[in-house]
Amino acid sequence: MNAEGLAQVSIPPRASLPVMLVLAALSGCAPHPTPSPEDLTRGVWIGDAGGDRFLFDLKGTALDSLSGVVHVMQEGKLESELPIAHASYRDAELRLSIPRTGAAYTGRVDVARGRIQGRLIYGERQGPEMELTWADPAGLPGFRARADTLPYRYREPDAGADDWPTATPEDAGLDRGALEALVNAIAAGDAGLIHSIVIARHGTLVLDEYFHGFGPTDLHRLASATKSVASLLVGAAIDRTLIPGPDAPLARYFPEFADSLAPAWKAETLGDLLSMSMGLDWTSDEADNVHGTGPAFFRRVLRRTVKDPPGTRWDYVNANVDLLAGVIFSATGRHAEPFAADFLFTPLGIAAWNWDYGKVDGYELMDGSLQLRPRDMARIGTLVADSGRWQGHQIVSSHWIGESTRLRFRTGQPLAGYGYLWWLGELPSGHGPEPVVVANGWGSQFILVFPRLDMVVVTTGGNEDNGRHLDFGKVLAGTLLAKM
Repeated sequence: MNAEGLAQVSIPPRASLPVMLVLAALSGCAPHPTPSPEDLTRGVWIGDAGGDRFLFDLKGTALDSLSGVVHVMQEGKLESELPIAHASYRDAELRLSIPRTGAAYTGRVDVARGRIQGRLIYGERQGPEMELTWADPAGLPGFRARADTLPYRYREPDAGADDWPTATPEDAGLDRGALEALVNAIAAGDAGLIHSIVIARHGTLVLDEYFHGFGPTDLHRLASATKSVASLLVGAAIDRTLIPGPDAPLARYFPEFADSLAPAWKAETLGDLLSMSMGLDWTSDEADNVHGTGPAFFRRVLRRTVKDPPGTRWDYVNANVDLLAGVIFSATGRHAEPFAADFLFTPLGIAAWNWDYGKVDGYELMDGSLQLRPRDMARIGTLVADSGRWQGHQIVSSHWIGESTRLRFRTGQPLAGYGYLWWLGELPSGHGPEPVVVANGWGSQFILVFPRLDMVVVTTGGNEDNGRHLDFGKVLAGTLLAKM
């Protein structure tokens, strides 16, 4: 979808928002003489629209070759960022190129008034007018990673109201200095834009830190980490014999469409869906960008041609996972959210969530719309690390945890393995490669489960559009894991 088309899309909570498409027209001003590079780069240039704040952060020492980032803020939180590929000043005009949006900006600079008046350009077509005003970022709450500019020093998490025991690094067998180095690296931007980090070990909470205006009570999108939660719900249904197992024919859960299914669909199983090996004829663009739920969408998926024998080829497709909304309802008589509330969230002590975005006729969007608090994401990770138990109570069977986190396919990607909606990989550590099971949500929404270490690391972030989705793994490996 091009930049013009994206302007028509309803954006989910905290989703990446192409900055060039939403800024309103404001009044103009006359240009002043040529500025110095410092005049353009010493602060940020702000435009406000629709409750969002857009901060153009220019860098460089030559007016004809600048770069930078456009930061997107909502309600005092730094949500996401987009790279500025090139910026230059010539003949009283500042020109910016934002490649991920297909847009450019041209504006006339008035340094004395702290204004840039210009407009957006899409190829050969002019877009809306837009005024930017200069600001000192030190006075913008949420812009900096931490309000305190001093180096971070470890502090034990607040136990809060969720009855989760806490521990010091020493009690949990972790290196205090390594934890401090990890948080300082995040605050310095070494992992891109990270909103939170939570670490638990041996069932206790060790680290709980937040950045850029986010806090412990904020619900955060999980993006595709929602898929791993969906895998746990399938396991909970299998544990209760509501689903016989991953070998169950997928078509049995859509009897209303049985007459229209192609014969090849009879070979499709629930396990093929969970392992991303259904073999349907989606294009790569469709695999990434087609989302939906509800009966009409299920019919759309079920009409796809089975191109490859099910269970033979791994292909990451969002839309296939959305069939799970229909599977869970057909198998249990309940939609995924109330089923999760009774058999996963409430037993884990999770009291707040949101699964409304994209819901159709009660059917949830299973491929990426769940929102949880980071600490509650860590509870889910701790459940997996402890073979389906939480504080001594078996919530999901150890058999399903083992089956869903067992290698099913090689992916050819940095996270090289895939189970049943869980990614599998390794990260470097002080003693060699460390196996990790990952709920992987675009933008650095991670639940990282280290089975051998009995440790869970959770992050949320805004790295959807800056190319830094996986940078956190490098930072974790170079700090905390290096000391283990």
